[in-house]
Amino acid sequence: MLETIKTKILNYVFNISEQPVLFTELMLANRQFNDGMHLKGINLGFRLRLGRTYVVFLLLAHIAIIPIAFIVHAVFAGADCHLSIIMAVVFTAILFAFMGMFKEWLYDEISLKRIQDAWKLHFPHFPYTENKRIVCDIYKEAIEQEVQKKDLERFILDKLIQSN
Repeated sequence: MLETIKTKILNYVFNISEQPVLFTELMLANRQFNDGMHLKGINLGFRLRLGRTYVVFLLLAHIAIIPIAFIVHAVFAGADCHLSIIMAVVFTAILFAFMGMFKEWLYDEISLKRIQDAWKLHFPHFPYTENKRIVCDIYKEAIEQEVQKKDLERFILDKLIQSN
């Protein structure tokens, strides 16, 4: 159920291109993703719709906020107004921090989805989860050996077949 909700959110929040990811971009994205780096500079064919992102985030935030508000309302109703103001400032800061974390999570999820979709296109006989590190190491080796772009796909496939 959560996977279905996540997929619907990603499809609603992102504008995803119909064009396939190029092989060299897939290799670079796979390498950076496996190294834990951000992929915002790599063209994986998606664009964040910021307005829709705020709508989804606010809906999700309100699902958590409303029950908490009912619980703590009695406490703050009788408390000093200065405490309520301080808590409002702290809560707002936490809300904006979570928005940044939500956007990063969205970018990571859509990047993984696009990498896996491109993987199925370029490596249909090699599962992503089993071979992502191997291909990353082979790509690093290809860069060190200065393999040309036109020979890169053949080099990686040959080495991948030898390793399996």
